[in-house]
Amino acid sequence: MLLDEWVPAARTMERDEALAELARRYFMSHGPATLQDFAWWSGLAVADARAGLEMAKSHLAHEVVDGRTYWLPPIVSTIKDGPPSAYLLPAYDEYMVGYTDRSAALDRIQAQGVALGNAAVLGPTIVLDGQIVDTWKRTFSQGAAVVTQGHVAAPTEAEARARAAATQRYGAFLGLPVVLA
Repeated sequence: MLLDEWVPAARTMERDEALAELARRYFMSHGPATLQDFAWWSGLAVADARAGLEMAKSHLAHEVVDGRTYWLPPIVSTIKDGPPSAYLLPAYDEYMVGYTDRSAALDRIQAQGVALGNAAVLGPTIVLDGQIVDTWKRTFSQGAAVVTQGHVAAPTEAEARARAAATQRYGAFLGLPVVLA
C-alpha cells in the first residue's frame, strides 16, 4: 500500500499556530509540567516554547507549587478513592524522560532515603499511585516471563496486590504466564 493512500495529508500550519498546537498537546498529555519541561522535551528554544505556551494557555490550567508554575489539562481528577494502582513502566518511559525535574515522581522513594540514580530515570520502574516506588526486570524461563522487583521497601498488602495485578497485565500483554519472583 502506498503511504499517500494510507496516511491522510497533514494539515499545514503557520509557525505560531504550530507552536501553540505543540504546546497544547504537550501539556494536555504531560501535565502537570513546567515551561522548562516543554522546552527540554520539544527541543525548542525557551523563547519559542514560551511563545507556544502563551498562545495555548487559554486551553490549560495552571498551579503554582513552591514558586514554580505547572501547566496541565483544565480538568484533572485529584481525588483518589479505592485501592492503590500500579504500573510496570519500561526503560526510557516518557513518565520520567519527558521532564527536566523528576523530583515529584520520586518523592516517595527519596523520602525512604533510597537513591536509585539513573535506574529510576532510565530503567524499568514500578509506579504506584503516581510515584516511582521501585525498579523491576524481566527474564524468560521455561515459557514464562519472570518479573523480579527490586523491593526498595516492603509494600503493604494492598500495594503488593496492585503490583501483582500490574504484573499480570504485563503477562497478558506478552501473551505469557508470569512468575513474580
